[in-house]
Amino acid sequence: MEFALVIPIFLVLVVAIAEFAFLLTVKTGITFASQDGTQYAAELGNATDADCYILQRIEADVQAPVDASRIQSVSIFWTNLTGANLGADTWNRSGTHLCNNGVTIPYTQMTNGYPAANRCNVVLATGCATGHTGVDWIGVTITYAYQWITPLPGMIGLGGSPPTFVETNTSRLEPIQ
Repeated sequence: MEFALVIPIFLVLVVAIAEFAFLLTVKTGITFASQDGTQYAAELGNATDADCYILQRIEADVQAPVDASRIQSVSIFWTNLTGANLGADTWNRSGTHLCNNGVTIPYTQMTNGYPAANRCNVVLATGCATGHTGVDWIGVTITYAYQWITPLPGMIGLGGSPPTFVETNTSRLEPIQ
């Protein structure tokens, strides 16, 4: 009798531990991809086709159990020390885009508010676009729609949709002397 009363609670607990392990692993993977994408963006500066290289790096960073097809969008943006968004290139993970290096990525550009040619990575801001008074700060935001892996929501009567992760990282562009 005691076993019949305890086993449902025990099973829910085991499934919950497994689900939260997957959830935290996915969140950590998206955080890493955002950090690595930001570091790569800082290194690329105003290189031609920088966004394509950044998106390729993010795709390469996403490993199981993170599913790259669950990425909803990636935003590569110009920011300042207060975190204000001063312009962004937003890419949705749908369709295809052919990069200059011949690689096709599964993204479509939605906004072009911070083109690579306008990024200022020069210490004295000589030759930078209007409004850039020094070396830019660049950020990468990844929006990811998590998908339940276990039957936990049904076991505990949890309705609604799974969480959406939005991971953002910023870095100063590496200056050219």
